[in-house]
Amino acid sequence: MTQQTKIEWTDFTVNFWEGCQKVGPGCDHCYAEARDARFTGGKHWGPGAPRRYVKGGIAKLRKINREAEQFQTKHGHWPRVFCSSLSDIFDNAVDPAWRVEAFKELTAATNTRPQLLTKRVGNVFQMIPPAWAMKWPAHIGLMITVVNQAEADRDIPKLLALKARLGIPWVGLSMEPLLGPVDLAQPYAGPLHCAVHCKDYCTARGDEECPKFFEGIDWVIVGGESGHRARPTHPDWIRSLRDQCFAAGTPFLFKQWGEWKPISDMAEDEYRPLYRSNCRARGHERQEIIDDIYGETCTVPTLCLQLDGEHKDTLDVGAWGKGSMLAFKVGKARAGRPLDGVEWNGVPT
Repeated sequence: MTQQTKIEWTDFTVNFWEGCQKVGPGCDHCYAEARDARFTGGKHWGPGAPRRYVKGGIAKLRKINREAEQFQTKHGHWPRVFCSSLSDIFDNAVDPAWRVEAFKELTAATNTRPQLLTKRVGNVFQMIPPAWAMKWPAHIGLMITVVNQAEADRDIPKLLALKARLGIPWVGLSMEPLLGPVDLAQPYAGPLHCAVHCKDYCTARGDEECPKFFEGIDWVIVGGESGHRARPTHPDWIRSLRDQCFAAGTPFLFKQWGEWKPISDMAEDEYRPLYRSNCRARGHERQEIIDDIYGETCTVPTLCLQLDGEHKDTLDVGAWGKGSMLAFKVGKARAGRPLDGVEWNGVPT
């Protein structure tokens, strides 16, 4: 069978082309950009850069579709396929013929469950094929990236409007890397906002007032950032989103802590080995007393993460205010996925 991906919220990845350019703060340390730089010298990233057609993309999707019944028998669900992990299917800089071809293949792959993830939700309606505008394929879902409140306010109304207008079976949020607190329950305010952003959604539902975010969101994925320049994610932001999802009955998946892990989710036997004694005790001495006198040094980078997303050196004056959290840079694998001792793996049914 086709080799599966290690990405926690999907089963396979398919790319019809590679390349993109940054459009927001979540793109700052893009793993796909780093991969492109490593293997092609960064030729396919940035304004004006040509995208690279992936010759095996279509063949891979067809193979996953052929093997889907075998996969479903083994795993209990149809194969989820992330499109596209190394690009954005609604990228302006792509040859339109490539996109036409991709949509044709996605439409035909009815035994799969494609997950279209984009940072360009404003391009969706004008780029989908006419047949999708009339009737969106029942096996395909749409997700957008949201990393902070500003992106939530700007893009979620557009996503909900598309869902209502096109009949998309499910829509979701990929909140990775999460860079600040986000309230998904707040309603929109003001007639101008309604008229510009979510009029179609309100009209389709027959609402007189703006709906709340959660009334149309079917899935929320949250994760911290990985990579050597990764920014930390405050655990309270994640817990807030988990609790909002629980209250709304929305599936919640916590993908990873990423490079940084907060002490709030570390047992003593996990963080204590990160420190070394500045002075070793002699035979008749107790190490804990020597440590009280001479101190200890952490062997990995640390920082003080604040609720607003700012982070400071742990020794800075004023670093330790309300909600401040000590975080250790231990790496993605070591940090793991549990939040409050639980792996959160919710998916839409």
